[in-house]
Amino acid sequence: MKEFTIGSNDAGQRLDRFLAKAVPLLPASLAQKYIRLKRVKCNGKRIDRDTRLRAGDVLQLYINDEFFDKPRQDNAYLTVAA
Repeated sequence: MKEFTIGSNDAGQRLDRFLAKAVPLLPASLAQKYIRLKRVKCNGKRIDRDTRLRAGDVLQLYINDEFFDKPRQDNAYLTVAA
């Protein structure tokens, strides 16, 4: 599980857009699936993708750690650039 605290720069942003910026290795389709499966929570509660985030909100992401890792040199060719 990873936690993000929403700052004033990200306040007012939709959840799906924030995830695209915060977790760039996570494909958009998989982000939508995780939101639909309620694996993303805001302040401990389930959240919809079109919810606007507020400053001070705490997002809990119950997704695989592989999306947070930076590609190493030996497996960098496996990362698909969009």
